[in-house]
Amino acid sequence: MSPDRVLVAQYVVDDWLAALKTREPRALELARALALSLPENDATRALQAAATMAENSIPFEVSDAVSAMLEDSRVKYEALTGGDFVPVDLANPNVLAFERNTAQERLLIVNNLARVSQPVKFQAYAGREGWDILNRVEFTFPTRAQLEAYEFLWLMLE
Repeated sequence: MSPDRVLVAQYVVDDWLAALKTREPRALELARALALSLPENDATRALQAAATMAENSIPFEVSDAVSAMLEDSRVKYEALTGGDFVPVDLANPNVLAFERNTAQERLLIVNNLARVSQPVKFQAYAGREGWDILNRVEFTFPTRAQLEAYEFLWLMLE
């Protein structure tokens, strides 16, 4: 992937940043999740900076339970801190998806940066087994799914 490739359209990021400024709770949770799951590299630098800016300049109102869940998962899964970064196209320009991989772990991180529900196509993953590491449930990938506004998923691929 070239370093200058845009992961999501700028208007999507701008709209999400506007939601952060109004302290939209789900947008704030998404900023925290992105800050913890995005690697620092050329492809992610702008989004990482936006998430970090949100953490530093906007009083965070993320619940202790959500913060603990995200932090615990980040500590438990090495792929979130040291894994390779592979962008994934889920056929929606409002959804940022990527894999974080190590030799032992393969995680799919899915983020809806839109203020409204968005469809995603999991066609490359359809029928495969997985584990939602945040909600601690097993599942089988559907062909399509609907993500709520600012919803994020951290999924372990089996």
